[in-house]
Amino acid sequence: MYFRADGNARVGLGHVVRCLALADMLAPCFECVLVLREPNALLQTQAAAVQCRVLVVPPAVGDSQEEAAWVSGLLQPTDLLVLDGYHFGSLYQEIVSKKHFGLICIDDLVTPPAWADAVINQAGGVLPGAYATTPGAQLLLGPTYALLRRPFRLPAPLPAQRLWTGRVFLSMGGADPSNQTAALLPQLVRVFPSCTFDVVTGAAYPHQAALATMAASLPQVRLHHNVAAEPLAALLRTCDLMVCPPSGMAYECAAAGGLLLLHPTAANQQGIFTFLVDGGLALPLAALGSLKPTDLPSITTQMRSRQAELFDGRAAERFTAAFEELHSTAQLRLRRATAADCALYLDWANDPAVRHNAIHPESIAWSDHQNWFARRLTEVRDTYLLVVELADEPVGQVRIEFDGSVGLIDYSVATAHRGRGLGTRLLRRALHWLRHQRPGPWVLRGEVWADNAASMRVFERLRFARLPTVQRNGRTFEVFELALNSGF
Repeated sequence: MYFRADGNARVGLGHVVRCLALADMLAPCFECVLVLREPNALLQTQAAAVQCRVLVVPPAVGDSQEEAAWVSGLLQPTDLLVLDGYHFGSLYQEIVSKKHFGLICIDDLVTPPAWADAVINQAGGVLPGAYATTPGAQLLLGPTYALLRRPFRLPAPLPAQRLWTGRVFLSMGGADPSNQTAALLPQLVRVFPSCTFDVVTGAAYPHQAALATMAASLPQVRLHHNVAAEPLAALLRTCDLMVCPPSGMAYECAAAGGLLLLHPTAANQQGIFTFLVDGGLALPLAALGSLKPTDLPSITTQMRSRQAELFDGRAAERFTAAFEELHSTAQLRLRRATAADCALYLDWANDPAVRHNAIHPESIAWSDHQNWFARRLTEVRDTYLLVVELADEPVGQVRIEFDGSVGLIDYSVATAHRGRGLGTRLLRRALHWLRHQRPGPWVLRGEVWADNAASMRVFERLRFARLPTVQRNGRTFEVFELALNSGF
């Protein structure tokens, strides 16, 4: 399991933190390696704390294309690679994806990573349609896939009754280059003159000396600098009211539980802001003036209840299950069928379950199959007969027959390997292969007998759209379609 993150202390430290949180969740099942350029001692320590080895990109590795090729050379066929950073563009992804299945992209701008096999976007309210240009990719969306650090992953306990303590938490991010901390602190003190304020700044915050001077005249203010995750979680759980940007920090505050007020500082925070506010998990800081002090305890109690429902402590389970499926898919090998596979294909085609679900359920004669198979092998530009192997054993087939830009897709799993979820993995692997072999635009269409619920679930999991049914040979068939547009 490899992670390549932007490690710039001012711009990309958040990317590294997210990768390390994910590595920590996956560590029981995966060996994790963090790939960085010029990591500092702090990042080295943080990686070691979650049992993640650090690998440094050599200075001789130059531009993005060179780096993508170098990273590709690190990977074994079944390794997975996570990219987190704004400069890992489409060409970088394509270079890596062309050699390996199992590319995961962390995205917070809803800029669909065209070549990803899985996308992580923890912002709430992002719908699968936003990633229509990433066909077949697993979509791990919303706060149920929040990239929280370990102390924040378990939901905060909800006591039967909690008194309002009058403690306010303020943190505007690790760097806060525009010094929103100093701008907001005096305003909050005026609104809550009797409260105690815990103000947290990060390692990259450049205004610490000026903030300390300001705090010296405010006896109710306590400053905390560069606080580790565990004491930060403990601190948050003592506070009733929390002010922060709608970023990963907001999720940590919500996981701790309390009255959360959001102050956006960047365009890429809008998704989290809208989701948390619309879901009753937070309020805009601008709404503070309209709140009655006597209502704050009840609002806090209601908000804590909603927060505990969403941040339920099961994100690690969900990530592990998704990554184990990706890893098992990466173990599948695809090859184009040859004349030597003719008998194997007939055995698969005449399997009773396959014939039962087929448009024409009659058994296929050997001579008819030979002729059909030979013709298909010669149609190399428009027909793809793919044998799928696991540990060198054929486990199934995927057939795609194009008529212009529309391809009819069909698959089957060998009898001995059914009941293991292979259908989704076969098709996901085939989609990855086809994207590189046949650039878009194209449309794939699958037709499934209406009684074949298992195959319908496979197409739905891969985000094929359901179209109106068709009648074939006196039976009803569900139609599924997936489009790939050009523009990569």
